[in-house]
Amino acid sequence: YQWQSSTDNATFSNIGGETAVTYDVPNGLTISTYYKRVVTSTLNSNTCNASSNNIAVTVNNVTAGSVGTDQTICSGGDPAAFTTTVASVGSGVLTYQWQSSTDNANFSNIGGATASTYDAPIGLTATTYYRRIVTSTLNGIPCSATSNAITITVNPIPTVNNVSNQTVCAASTTSNIVFSG
Repeated sequence: YQWQSSTDNATFSNIGGETAVTYDVPNGLTISTYYKRVVTSTLNSNTCNASSNNIAVTVNNVTAGSVGTDQTICSGGDPAAFTTTVASVGSGVLTYQWQSSTDNANFSNIGGATASTYDAPIGLTATTYYRRIVTSTLNGIPCSATSNAITITVNPIPTVNNVSNQTVCAASTTSNIVFSG
C-alpha cells in the first residue's frame, strides 16, 4: 500500500512512510486535501497497481475578525453599539454569539445577541467586557473562533454631600460654604 495526497485533486504525491492499510490524517491540517491509497500486487514478477477512490478532507477555516473599540462611559450610561472592524471569514455558514464578563475571564452568552454587531444595554454600573464568538458550519461540522474583547469602563458618578442653608445678618461676613464628597 502507498497513501498519496493532493491539494488540487489532480496531482498526487506519495506520503512518506505511509504504507499501512489505513491512514490517520495528522492534526493541524490547514488546507483542504484529497487522499487516496494505491495498492500494488505482485505475482510471478508481474506488478499490478490499483488506486482507491479519492477521499476529500475539507478544512472549515474560520477567523473571528475584530469588533469595536474600548469605551469609557458614566455609570448608568449607554455605550455606543459594537461594530465589526475586521470582517469574520469562514468556509461555511457563519453564525454569531455575543458574550459578556465582569472579570475578563469568565464569559457568558448574552441571550438573543446573535447578530454580527451588538448594542449593549443602557445602565451599566460596572466595567464590563464583551466579545463575539463566530461559528462556521460546513457539512454539518461547526468550528468557532473568538474575537478580541471590548472593555467598557464605567466611570462612577461622584457623590456630593449637600450642606444646609445658612442665614446671616445683613452686611456681616458669611462663612465659606463647603461641599464634601
